Amino acid sequence: MKGITEILVLMLLLPFFAEAQKEYICIDPSEDDEPVYMKVEKMPAYPGGMRELIKDIEENLVYPEDAKKNGIQGVVVVLFVVDKKGSIVAPRILQSKFPVLNSAAIDVLFHLKPFEPGEHRGEKVNVYFDVPIQFRLDK
Repeated sequence: MKGITEILVLMLLLPFFAEAQKEYICIDPSEDDEPVYMKVEKMPAYPGGMRELIKDIEENLVYPEDAKKNGIQGVVVVLFVVDKKGSIVAPRILQSKFPVLNSAAIDVLFHLKPFEPGEHRGEKVNVYFDVPIQFRLDK
């Protein structure tokens, strides 16, 4: 009975230990041993805020012709890293219903201004950031 109680207590405490371990994860460690944080004290910020980010995405987004022709609309969520310098690196598609939109969603990221980097414990750090990119045909 004592063994079962210990297992139950461990199972209840496991989420707390797992949360402490999720402070950062490292991607592509062969390229860069720097950690990439998921949560930091000061998240990366786009110059002018989220409204300016959305505006810049809308102004620079190139709608794929195949998608236009076929009336394809939707949202593509892109995950990327804002590095210590504020640059966008390692973009990946996090969510997409229409693969024809994916390349355009990633391409538009490289037309954005640099971000103000995230900070953790007083140092600039690499931070995951995700952005939903809306593809909408005007009628």
